[in-house]
Amino acid sequence: MNYDKENMMGVLESFSEQCREAVKLSRGANVKGKFDSICVCGMGGSGIGGDLLKSLVSKLPVYAVHDYILPAYVDRKSLVVIVSYSGNTEETLSCFKQAKKRKCKILSITSGGKLAESDKKAIIIPSGIQPRNAIGYLFLSMVAVLSKAKVIPNQASAINEAIRILNPKLCSRQGFLLAQKLRNNIPVFYASAELAAVAYRIKTAVNENAKQPAFYHYFPEMDHNEIVGFKKNASKIAAVFIMDKKNSAKINERMEITKKIIKHDAAVHDLEVHGKSLLARMMYAIYVGDYISYYLALMNKVDPTPVAVVEDFKKRLK
Repeated sequence: MNYDKENMMGVLESFSEQCREAVKLSRGANVKGKFDSICVCGMGGSGIGGDLLKSLVSKLPVYAVHDYILPAYVDRKSLVVIVSYSGNTEETLSCFKQAKKRKCKILSITSGGKLAESDKKAIIIPSGIQPRNAIGYLFLSMVAVLSKAKVIPNQASAINEAIRILNPKLCSRQGFLLAQKLRNNIPVFYASAELAAVAYRIKTAVNENAKQPAFYHYFPEMDHNEIVGFKKNASKIAAVFIMDKKNSAKINERMEITKKIIKHDAAVHDLEVHGKSLLARMMYAIYVGDYISYYLALMNKVDPTPVAVVEDFKKRLK
């Protein structure tokens, strides 16, 4: 039986092209001025870009806001990036209104809706797919604009590298092999603090695509608490370590020791990332993670695309 009724596989296979198009769509946008901070507002698949950006930028504070309320420290010296794939996300629209009231510089990214109506300078990206599958449009367009404006370090070569290594055949195979190992288990994704947002993104992809529980944590923090939790009822846990050769020696040492400790109580697997630049490694791991979640959906006999629970929740909220 074909469970992929809305052809998510087709969307995944064209991901590198989506990333190329994202860069092209960003060329007409510009942000001028010097900023004390960057605040990225968004929810779900639209909002993850803020968390990813925090890992890319070290010399300027980056805040990811997943809420109705713009933090008090965000003011006219802040660059506020408003990201809503639909353009109608109520939490994000609330932040947009507050940013305008505070006279912040705003960069909006959307496929339409109320946000496009309110911000005529918004970057308009294609509609018709799930927000989580539009991460290339939503995240890389933001990175491209901020890089071109020199708000963040130049990412032009990193973007090109990311597009080059997003090979659908290789990433699909890596994702499939891991999905087979994770089948009928509860996956927990572990990464360095630098790739914590990547681990979180993969966890949410499993939630939404495979319709099953999944969790994440990061090093070194998990060694101070979560490692103890494997001593009871961990037989259904499958720990996936996102292994990056660019990690510090201390973090990789912690990961290897942690594996040895927990492998007696839970399954342990590795997700090897590739790429020279941090951006490329992030995008590569996310892409493999999307395939993991896709194949888990098929193994769970569910269509990966619809998120009926979320839609039902929104109806109840109204």
